[in-house]
Amino acid sequence: MRAMRLRALMLAAVMSGLIGCDDGEAVEDAGASAEDGAVAVEDAGRALDGGRTELDAGDALDGGALTPDAGPDDAGVRLGANAWIRAHFVDAPAYTGTFNSRRRIETPALVHDADACCAKYAFDPQAREEPDVREIGFVDVFIHDLVSSDAFGGGIQSANASGLTLFLADVIVEPNWPAWRSYSETNYDGLVLDDSAAFYAEDLTVRGWNADGAIDNKAPISQFVRLTLEGSGHRGIRFWRPGPHYLVASDLRNEGAYGEGSLLWFRNCDTVEVRVWDTTFNGESTVPGELISCDEGSGPNIVYLTDDPRTTGEMHEMFSY
Repeated sequence: MRAMRLRALMLAAVMSGLIGCDDGEAVEDAGASAEDGAVAVEDAGRALDGGRTELDAGDALDGGALTPDAGPDDAGVRLGANAWIRAHFVDAPAYTGTFNSRRRIETPALVHDADACCAKYAFDPQAREEPDVREIGFVDVFIHDLVSSDAFGGGIQSANASGLTLFLADVIVEPNWPAWRSYSETNYDGLVLDDSAAFYAEDLTVRGWNADGAIDNKAPISQFVRLTLEGSGHRGIRFWRPGPHYLVASDLRNEGAYGEGSLLWFRNCDTVEVRVWDTTFNGESTVPGELISCDEGSGPNIVYLTDDPRTTGEMHEMFSY
């Protein structure tokens, strides 16, 4: 009985600390420094007494013990990529809250429940310190209204963490860049994936990119589930590497008000492969020829699958979690 009272007192103290956080603050783990104008405080829910024991709001008290949430249940109900990403980065530094300038983040890391605006690059992952684990996750993040003093910018860039793998779920990118004019004036994108190793995204929306590409995709492997592109820009997705790349249960649109107006651009149309399932392109079930652009070659290999690739074992595990 005494032990149970002690546990109750400890839980009350922790919850009191959590309730005391100010609304709208940017929160990160102890040891991660605040920079570039972001407000940062220690995430009280991440560590207790200097250890790694975590208290999740979904945890249940059972007989005085903390019982963590289980994984996918026996009934086969899917938890989703959001849950997989949070579990995968459970021991990584976490960043949450409001950011109104460029945020440089050392990998590995998780950005969650965040609002970011007003920067040339909202999030700029880095790989300068140990451990050298070049992965980052973004869940429940809204990036919007970006500002640049030169011709470059994007919601997330990966150039400073070569070989980075990115995991996204429930992310909206709405940069509202100026309308496309030229590469010397408006080389802005929604996401800029220079030197990345892989890109996995579920329920990603890019809208109002207006300038160059919604996604400037230089990852050798990219897999999108329920990707939504809305609005206009010079190009939609720019595929620089052969792949294979996946577009699953997605809705891609480029209304064509600015620049070339293509939806899929390929560095080399003779070597690329894109596997498509249940996806529309400006409302069509196959990609209209006028929405395809090739820097080199012609006739990209776009494979329209007959089976959902999430069920065949060929896509990343987060899409079936």
